Amino acid sequence: MKYRISVYIDGKDKKKKDPDWIWILKNPKEVLDQPASLKAIVVIEPETRENLYICTYGAAYFSVDKYCDTEFAFNFARRIKFKQVKTTTLTSPNSRKNKTVNVYLNYSEIAFDSGEAYAKIKAKTLIDYYGEKPEVTVEIGHSIKTKMLENNFIEMVKFIEYVEHTIKHNHEIQKIPVFAKVTNKDVINELDQRLLHEINDNLDCINVSELDIIGVTEVFNDNDSLYTLKLNGFEMTVSDLNRDCVERFITENNIDLENDFFKIKVQVDKEDTHFSNYMKKIIDYTDDERKCILIKGEWYHYNDDYVAYLNDSMKDLEVKYISDYDFSSSQFNNYRNKKKKEERNDESYINFTDEKFNEKIEKKYYKERVFNNIMEEKYGFKNYDRTNTVLASGEKLEMMDLYKDKTMFAVKLGHASSKLNYVVNQSLDSFRLYRTGELKTMPEINTIAVWLIFDNISLSRLLCENTDLSQMKLLGLKNRLDEWKKEVRVHGYKPVVYVNKWIPE
Repeated sequence: MKYRISVYIDGKDKKKKDPDWIWILKNPKEVLDQPASLKAIVVIEPETRENLYICTYGAAYFSVDKYCDTEFAFNFARRIKFKQVKTTTLTSPNSRKNKTVNVYLNYSEIAFDSGEAYAKIKAKTLIDYYGEKPEVTVEIGHSIKTKMLENNFIEMVKFIEYVEHTIKHNHEIQKIPVFAKVTNKDVINELDQRLLHEINDNLDCINVSELDIIGVTEVFNDNDSLYTLKLNGFEMTVSDLNRDCVERFITENNIDLENDFFKIKVQVDKEDTHFSNYMKKIIDYTDDERKCILIKGEWYHYNDDYVAYLNDSMKDLEVKYISDYDFSSSQFNNYRNKKKKEERNDESYINFTDEKFNEKIEKKYYKERVFNNIMEEKYGFKNYDRTNTVLASGEKLEMMDLYKDKTMFAVKLGHASSKLNYVVNQSLDSFRLYRTGELKTMPEINTIAVWLIFDNISLSRLLCENTDLSQMKLLGLKNRLDEWKKEVRVHGYKPVVYVNKWIPE
């Protein structure tokens, strides 16, 4: 195989000791004084032109990173056996612990925790160099970093051929999930534009969550905030930030979604706390085609191993679907109408107009509350919705939504990760407080249940008929359920997910 090799150099005119890679320049002393920030790029092109390889020295990596095949290095790493893992960097953007660096003394296995994925691995390995098997240290990230056995271009080509042969002919011996923050500005801009185009076609593709806006532990979210949407002098204040009010703000003010959606600012007023965020930071969205997810304004790229790991985790969860518990719009409306008749003559509503009274009742009896009430009245659950307990800190907490047969239930209706993640967080936080004895009035439990009522027809049919959560495309929700499942099990309790349908009639 013949190769064409080109060398490019750059640097400032400031003298410094020669770097150890100066050999790549034929006559460096005659070319230039060695600058402090000297960097070099070696371009290696096989005669087949099937691939183009770049070897960088100094800080030149930053100039070529945006052109890298970011899956190339980990594709190689899955096919080699590590003799000694030195350090790993793991990320988990949907978790409170979003980055972890592990250092090992004598370890050879690739391992990861709930919802985690690799950003970087540094390890020793044996490479098969034409019958010889020298031990080298490799670093795996967006690229492969190593120190060559000899400083010459032949050795450089030999390593490239070894990597190519390994990828083409060696079977994968380990799964390595990858979840990396997107930093390239051009890629971020492309993802933003794809999202804005999708929003313009269908606003349902995103979800707005009051949880991300508030910025405090979700346990203590008592929904008493006011949200003010602002753009170009237009303002609208609401007590419940959701997709419908965002759509109303956009429609009433004739806002150009593709140009101005990210510019919408949301101001939050919660008791003595006041802060604001732009819309991009308070929505979540998964671009399945690009394998990227938007979380709190940042884009992350995930690979197939990451998805495969989460899917396997979802298949390991016990999922229950009981058709009697499906929730329909007729049930919802009938219950509200019943409450309107029962409460119209209450003293607190005597001076209300019919319009104001109806508005008050409809706000009071929202979907989850009506569902919980029906579960109590018809199926023997004990209803804890809207029942707060006071912690030692003085904070109020809703322990759970429902209770039955030593099982605590946290209930949420929706179809997007940002909304459904909330109920997983709520369940996990209540469980932690129960274990530490802070929930003094909590009844005995041995099972922790998250109850998801899907209001998307195709999604609810898929999940309820097959009870297979791996079929969801909700990466963020899978991640949270995975972390929730592991923590519940490690403390000796049983995690269960209930699924049901919201049926519009």
